[in-house]
Amino acid sequence: MKIKLLLLTLFAVFAALTPGALHAQYLHPKISGKEINIRKVVVLPARVEIVRQGMKGPEGMAAESDLLSTRVTQLIIESLAARHVSASTDATTNPGEADAQKKYQLSDIQSRYDALLPKIIKKPKDVKKGRFSLGDEILNLNLDKSTDAIVFVRGQGQRLTKGKTAFSILTMSLNFPYLALTIGIVDAHTGEVLVYANPVAIADAMSENEKPLRSSIEKSLKKLPVATP
Repeated sequence: MKIKLLLLTLFAVFAALTPGALHAQYLHPKISGKEINIRKVVVLPARVEIVRQGMKGPEGMAAESDLLSTRVTQLIIESLAARHVSASTDATTNPGEADAQKKYQLSDIQSRYDALLPKIIKKPKDVKKGRFSLGDEILNLNLDKSTDAIVFVRGQGQRLTKGKTAFSILTMSLNFPYLALTIGIVDAHTGEVLVYANPVAIADAMSENEKPLRSSIEKSLKKLPVATP
């Protein structure tokens, strides 16, 4: 009984100290060597999915996922701003371009990134060797020439019902709420993956307390050089 109480105590301490503390980041040699200075970026619509874990299994949360995607995007924009990087969600192309064509181009480049992401996740250290790129297709977005990079955001997470939380503690299953993100910053001119980060917040991402999530995102971008004029 004493051992079980000790484990539960350690789990509680772990849960209290961990939020916002897990992250990793990898920089392309052009970034770490300050050959490229990122000053202005466009953040494409984030794709973040969260589920509710209950005693009967996972349940989708489509509306909440949409809200969380918007929230995560804003936190990333604010974190980049702290590093003097101007970020916006405006991926507007040429004024005369049809909306249908613009949507197709955005959807296509998002799909291309999704196809590349598993390879990055498998060997993230290869980002530091400059081995990942979306190629010249990135130019199809026809962004303003002053845009240095494009930011792609993906994420998955879970919330726990009260019953599932109690059950997890009693059974010491270490099942907890979390949100795991991947942030890819891609050169807007060459398609090279310049930065890859994967912050993880061990907390309820839908909570009003955004400190764990904000902290994790900020720490995951701390190696990104502060932009200079």
